[in-house]
Amino acid sequence: MTRNSFITDERITSDGLIATFVRRVKEGQLGSFPVILALIVIVVVFQTADSNFISPANLVNLSSTVAYLAILALGINLILLLGEIDLSLAQLGGLAASLLGVLVIRQGVPPLAALGIMLLLGLIVGAIQGWFFAVVGIPAFVVTLAGLLAYTGLTLTTLGTQKNLSMANSFAFDFASFYFPALWAYVFGAVAVIGFGAGIVYSKLRRHKEGLSSPSWTSIIVRTAILAAVVFGFLILVNQDFGLAMPFFLMMVIAIAIDLVLRKTKYGRSIYAVGGKVEAARRAGIRVTWVRISVFMAAGVLAALFGFIKTGVTTNAGSTLVSTQDLLNAIAAAVIGGTSLFGGRGSAWAAVLGALVVGAINNGLYLIGFSSDAQQIITALVLLTAVVVDALSRRGQRYVGRG
Repeated sequence: MTRNSFITDERITSDGLIATFVRRVKEGQLGSFPVILALIVIVVVFQTADSNFISPANLVNLSSTVAYLAILALGINLILLLGEIDLSLAQLGGLAASLLGVLVIRQGVPPLAALGIMLLLGLIVGAIQGWFFAVVGIPAFVVTLAGLLAYTGLTLTTLGTQKNLSMANSFAFDFASFYFPALWAYVFGAVAVIGFGAGIVYSKLRRHKEGLSSPSWTSIIVRTAILAAVVFGFLILVNQDFGLAMPFFLMMVIAIAIDLVLRKTKYGRSIYAVGGKVEAARRAGIRVTWVRISVFMAAGVLAALFGFIKTGVTTNAGSTLVSTQDLLNAIAAAVIGGTSLFGGRGSAWAAVLGALVVGAINNGLYLIGFSSDAQQIITALVLLTAVVVDALSRRGQRYVGRG
């Protein structure tokens, strides 16, 4: 391909953005566009209704809430990529949190050792549930439903007669209430934006070298500029209050790590393959059983981290720390973000974007005085819309031979 033809391809790609977008909609290749559009609408509506919605103080509080919801949603998201469901992750997080509280507050175990035990619990429980599903052949729905009931009872047993356990003066609270200095927050933001831009430029150059279609320089610049505006706009606002919260920073690091694993490693591609079609993955030489068990193990660790972060944010490690609502919100977040309920399609950022939608809706409705009942109804409607979009997307893919 000559330099002139390369320039021509770039011009065509740039001029045909609208046509490309229409084609992708017809083919069901919507990506993150619907959820990003939903976020924009949510921000505009709630900011119009209450000017405190994007105030520095509210954004700081919202970021901590979204952090633990997104971490749980990331665990759910991995299971959904397999085409399965895990109903026990929220209660597993509650069990891990109660164990952490008992070890640190009542038994005097060193905090880091207790945290290690907490994460190990999530890993072991995930392996056990994954084994029952992948080896014994019990449906994941049944295995994890049993887990939900068992972990609820084990939480009460672990706490003993005193069901309320305050973590107000614990290292979990110190972790959750740590805020980065403004300079460090801007450095992290710059690294994220530069890394994103460098990644898509590298991908473009590699695809061009191999003779494949690639995005135009215009689209790369626009995408990077939009990300920079969002990131630094957020950081400027939160730095007017306490600053960038550690839970939100940790959530973003975890999301980036999971995203890289899913997109850039053989193991990540194996997860998509197993979720897409198990028998085809097996015939391709993928260790289906191991992939399934390992995904449940990873989800178990994320559930424990969810319990740790929520304990620090709410200063509570008692029996009321988690509820069924946490699980439902996490499932809603993953699906709203764009992960398919049918498996094989989605990303780590789907869970994060979905958690932002769910968290923003709940926060905005609270600010304007809606009851928790109304919050659940509206979240349910948004979830139903996301499922309908997913179903229509799959229909479009089948129409063009992609599904």
